[in-house]
Amino acid sequence: MDLLLRNVEPAAIKKIDELARKKGLSRNEYLKNVLEDFSILEMKDNHVDRMEKQLIANSLLMEKTSNTLDELVSILKELIDDE
Repeated sequence: MDLLLRNVEPAAIKKIDELARKKGLSRNEYLKNVLEDFSILEMKDNHVDRMEKQLIANSLLMEKTSNTLDELVSILKELIDDE
């Protein structure tokens, strides 16, 4: 797929050309790599954010489950002691 970019500052183009040259790439190849890398990193960041939120939710659920189990154990001990 093609992408056309207009009105880019000449200084920015010069810097992009310099960076591309250092990597032995054309401007097009360099910018293609930069854009693709950026999109992949963005997807990974979103995935990490979702996973962190899920870990927090899981931790809260595990804490509630642990508290409930502690209460049940306490009740069972009381029932056993009453016998």
